[in-house]
Amino acid sequence: MNIKVLKVAGDSNINAVVDVALEEIKQNLAVNIDCIGMKAGYQTVKVLISFTERLVKMGYKFYIRPFYVKVDTVTHENDAVAKTAIRWTIIAKKK
Repeated sequence: MNIKVLKVAGDSNINAVVDVALEEIKQNLAVNIDCIGMKAGYQTVKVLISFTERLVKMGYKFYIRPFYVKVDTVTHENDAVAKTAIRWTIIAKKK
């Protein structure tokens, strides 16, 4: 199973991320949401609250699990730097 990864930043549009995540759940029944840093983490929490509320209203049961992953980021000098992200994996199915 190839699960799509959505990357959330500190200035991400919450509703846009929720809409994309819902489309991914409808198509593949799974989605990953990644964030790095405090602002992105806060935005991700808001995304997850709205996203899970909508899943419940749409009649989905879901499993959600956070874990750490190493990701490569690019600096302004185009150097690759490994950072630790929080990845939220959501797997859903219709009731």
